[in-house]
Amino acid sequence: VIIRSDQELVEKLGCLPWDQEENSDDQCNIFPLMIKQDTPLRVLHRRSSDTRTRQILSLSARRINDHWIQLRMATSAGTYVKEFCHGDCGRTQPSISSLLGGRVDITELDCEGIEM
Repeated sequence: VIIRSDQELVEKLGCLPWDQEENSDDQCNIFPLMIKQDTPLRVLHRRSSDTRTRQILSLSARRINDHWIQLRMATSAGTYVKEFCHGDCGRTQPSISSLLGGRVDITELDCEGIEM
């Protein structure tokens, strides 16, 4: 049995965030991107407080209309993707929300595959 480190796994995800601002251009084209994530507020009661470095390996964005964006991304395993989208009150830097300069809420998240 070969056991691999979580950092070697790549998660492929699709998500549908809502963007409060009416941005017509996408400022999310700087990938791969290193992010810093503090333990998210939603899991802080069961996980130790820590700052983790994760990678967004690729991201493609397609604006559906003024507020909706379809995202497809590949991330290092263990990335808190919901928090990468909305920023978790500044606990994830940078985030889609900080890159676009407004409030972003994620409405759908689907795992589309895992690569070793």
